[in-house]
Parts: sequence; C-alpha cells; structure tokens
Amino acid sequence: MTTLKFLAVVFALFGLAAAIVAAGYWWRASRVGIAQSNTSISDVPELYTMSTQVAFNESSRLNSIAAIWTGVAAVLSAAASVMGVL
Repeated sequence: MTTLKFLAVVFALFGLAAAIVAAGYWWRASRVGIAQSNTSISDVPELYTMSTQVAFNESSRLNSIAAIWTGVAAVLSAAASVMGVL
C-alpha cells in the first residue's frame, strides 16, 4: 500500500469520526428542552419566554458546534477522496 493510499484511508477514518461527533451534536441540539415551572403560563409569561430563549440559545450553540464538525468531516473526506485517486 502506497503512502498516499494509506493517508487516504487515515483521512477517511478521521472524516468518519468527525461526522459521528457532528451527528452527536446535532442530536443533542434537537433534544434541548424548555424548562418547565410549577406556575401557569398565563400567571408569569415572562418566565416561560425566558425559559424558551435559554433553550433556543443552547440549541443554537450546539448547532454551531455541529456545523463546525460537519465542515471538518467534509474537508477530511474530500482530502481522502483526492488522495485516493492520486
């Protein structure tokens, strides 16, 4: 096995690992819940609005991390493809 072919396999495996990490972050971002309180929404609407904003902020933070990992996976997979055909 030539050096480029070996590097192609290594890059492909790292790309796979990065894609799995990204998928984990996407999954976590989709599971962020809104904190529930014992009060009614009509009693304290501000509390519900703030809880929703906190959940949206956490979800967007996880989404941005997932997007970065997805980009890393794409670059590594592209590099593996190029090395594989050389």
